[in-house]
Amino acid sequence: MDRAIEEYNHPYGFEGYRTSRGALRHAALSLTAAYWQGVGKVDYWLRKERIQFLYMHHLFPPDEAGFRHLLESLRATHQFLGYSEAVQRLEQDRIDRPYVCLSFDDGLRQNINAAMILQEYDIPACFFVCPGLVGERDSVKLKEICATRFRMPPTELLSWAEVEALVAAGFEIGSHTMTHQVLAQLSSTQLTDEIGQSYEVLKKRLGEVQHFAWPEGRYFHFSDAAARAVYEAGYQSCASAERGCHTTQLLHLDETPILRRDYLPAHWPYEHVLYFLTRNSQRAAGH
Repeated sequence: MDRAIEEYNHPYGFEGYRTSRGALRHAALSLTAAYWQGVGKVDYWLRKERIQFLYMHHLFPPDEAGFRHLLESLRATHQFLGYSEAVQRLEQDRIDRPYVCLSFDDGLRQNINAAMILQEYDIPACFFVCPGLVGERDSVKLKEICATRFRMPPTELLSWAEVEALVAAGFEIGSHTMTHQVLAQLSSTQLTDEIGQSYEVLKKRLGEVQHFAWPEGRYFHFSDAAARAVYEAGYQSCASAERGCHTTQLLHLDETPILRRDYLPAHWPYEHVLYFLTRNSQRAAGH
């Protein structure tokens, strides 16, 4: 079971039901979630006071119905928070109910689909973009970027006009580095280019940028030097893609505040979402 969970921890590691291993993971998580619901475990832990950060990469049209169901289901048990408010509540130790906070990484153009649906439900979100990639339209470059950095087929990226439209609609924009590099592999000069330059470009284009999330998101993709560069640049928060939720304090990586976020593909069965939300709440309480 632990191996099945680990497969879910990587943003692009979920194989769905296309392989026997994927089918086994699906069955294991579905059965566990069903059992937990049957004995009241899900309801009990979802009522716990905490902030759960969730993130996605894209929302394709076939997944929109599932995304709507996800939002409606989460709203029944949680209150949605904007990203900055969620960070402020953590800093001020004001966690008085179950909260959930949404964000989207990579700056893919499909994020517009998600934003339109979020507006219908009046739900806030933060979109983490790479300013060095925003507006790229060259098909050859897009193919290379998507293959080597996003590990997905070629897809369009947000334009600056679309990023500015997201801001005008009330959404927040955060930094995901300049060009989606693995920060643990970079020199100090390269870290400044990827982290500091991204901050300056976004601030100049949009007027404000407070939040940072590093590409790939696991701790081994990051470094102490990268963490220092984030806060020296002027960001107010730094987010991972490590699973978990927050109760009364930020988790730390060598005394640097680091947010935990759970990857949440829109096509996941909701019982799998319930499994991870329940598991995170348990672990935050020390169970």
